[in-house]
Amino acid sequence: MSAAATTPQSASPAIRGIIRRYYTVWLGYSFANGFLFGVYPLFLRSRGLDQFQMNSVLATYFIVTFLTDVPTGAFADALGRRRSFILGCVLRSSAFLVYFFAHHYLLFLLGESIDGVGTTFCNGAIDAWGVDSLDNAGFAGLKDRLFSRISQLTNLGFMASAVIGAYVADLNISWPWLLGAAGYVGSALMSARLMDEPDRHGTRVEMSRLSALVSGRVSDGLRQGIASRALLLLSVANAIFFAAWAPYWLQWPQYVNDSFHSHIWIVGWVFSLFTVARMLGAEAIVHLPMDHGARSTRLGMLIVASAAMLFGAGAAGNRAYVVLTVLTVMNLCNGAMQPLMQGWLNEQIRGDKRATLLSFNSTFATAGGSVGLLVNGTIADARGIATAWQFSAILSLAALPCYWALRAYAAEPAADLTQA
Repeated sequence: MSAAATTPQSASPAIRGIIRRYYTVWLGYSFANGFLFGVYPLFLRSRGLDQFQMNSVLATYFIVTFLTDVPTGAFADALGRRRSFILGCVLRSSAFLVYFFAHHYLLFLLGESIDGVGTTFCNGAIDAWGVDSLDNAGFAGLKDRLFSRISQLTNLGFMASAVIGAYVADLNISWPWLLGAAGYVGSALMSARLMDEPDRHGTRVEMSRLSALVSGRVSDGLRQGIASRALLLLSVANAIFFAAWAPYWLQWPQYVNDSFHSHIWIVGWVFSLFTVARMLGAEAIVHLPMDHGARSTRLGMLIVASAAMLFGAGAAGNRAYVVLTVLTVMNLCNGAMQPLMQGWLNEQIRGDKRATLLSFNSTFATAGGSVGLLVNGTIADARGIATAWQFSAILSLAALPCYWALRAYAAEPAADLTQA
């Protein structure tokens, strides 16, 4: 089907309205999510944690999301995506308050555990609501352009709140946690108004049947995810991607802070530079002809380019301006990858278990991220961040066979789960 079959410009007023609300919810959630971007590892280091401990704190978050992602996705499918998202925002706000008061390693682990559960209630809920609402309204064609716009909006939200959080952290490094907690409350209130759902996600579900309902959906979702070769391979590739890149997200702010010996706010502006690069990458990719067959080739080329840039950043060592230049190009490539990956993944899923199957994919990502953080943290403490980046670059290439294996698949949607 041609990507031009239905576009936001040619869509009906109903579809355009859903798209606007979809964009708004994502923008609000990303703004709430960004206050800690850049300053998070600096906060942990200020509380006395070494690199392995910092990585293990984030690994705890990934382990919790690994254990709860599919069940909470099933909850969203069973009782409503809006309800799931609001609950997740409340939990994440609570976790940020725990972090604000925390001064000990065990309290950081508690905060990450609460935040992990909250994240899984949010994970997939927005996309499941938005994509299903668009499909029900008659949206047709590839969704790569749609996800490119979402990627740009989320990056814009991250960038705005990250700069604010970095300046606030210069005054008190714990205050960005209060801003994030307030942001999630605001995001919950916004979603309550904008995420409308049909009556089948109503409130009349007997609590005695809730466990059986959710466990049944978990079982169906896992079976469906494993049965779809395309969905399984995309999820494995996502696991490798997170294993390689999750440690980098903790390490670059420390590198920048240590290299420039300046105020924390410089980390916020460097984050903005990287974010602009990702937005440009997401914009550039949508101007290329859109077809299923080219996706694996483009993703493969982008993965190789990103890996080469990260390896080069590690090789550059203490030449900070060279490293920043290389990492900016790398973020440009990563930005181009994101809409391709999201669009491809969402097109493998149909039916009323979308949130469950999006959580199936997230489960692979969090499992990979957990292992990657612990291994990379050990390397960083023993050999330094530069060597850890080179290890991550080589590891990311392991995702290539997954995309190559899918080159022959024009589109392999998962079976409709409505009757499952």
